[in-house]
Amino acid sequence: MAKQSRFVIHNDDGEPMILNIEPEGAFFRLDAGKFVSVLDLYDASPVTLKLSRSEDGAPIISIWPGDGEVKVEQDGLDVLDLM
Repeated sequence: MAKQSRFVIHNDDGEPMILNIEPEGAFFRLDAGKFVSVLDLYDASPVTLKLSRSEDGAPIISIWPGDGEVKVEQDGLDVLDLM
């Protein structure tokens, strides 16, 4: 039976950060004060978040799906459609 998880990534840093949505390798800029909602539908392995920094020091959050489907939305729209 599929499980569901929903959480929010809110950029409270004051500077833009980058969301790297895998496996597409799509980079989405998350401006200061903005947030995205992450919906994860999975069977056994949930989404994994990996934190790193770009060469210029900007924070990067990579969103890796587990064994299911991950949707990242901003204002109810899939961020892949906003790019």
